[in-house]
Amino acid sequence: MSYVTLCLLTALVFLTIPQTTQLDEVLDRLSKVERFAFGPTGYAAETSVGEKDFRTVLGRRSALKDFEKLFAEGNIQAKSYALVGIHKLDPARFRDLARPVRESKESVRIMQGCIISDEPFADILRQIESGQYR
Repeated sequence: MSYVTLCLLTALVFLTIPQTTQLDEVLDRLSKVERFAFGPTGYAAETSVGEKDFRTVLGRRSALKDFEKLFAEGNIQAKSYALVGIHKLDPARFRDLARPVRESKESVRIMQGCIISDEPFADILRQIESGQYR
């Protein structure tokens, strides 16, 4: 094997690993997110880590598959982010996934601006359907 081929193969390996690892870290972090939040949050009006991770997943080719995995394995806040992504990418699939959880009694921890509160998951579903989260 030539030196150039070896260098190219080594570079390919190193370029591939961080992207996969980064995606796994993003999905892992998003699956355990503490608050569901879109828009400016906190006193500094920053974008939440959850929304940043959501946008990272949304930008990937595997977004729909990743959001379905997040919906299946994540906490209730993660399921909320997953449903926003699925609604955007495949509204028919959103309807299928939302149907069995429409009457859920679970509460979603949300953050709007500086206010943290709990909101019924069913209300979050209605808000996603209405296009409130994009």
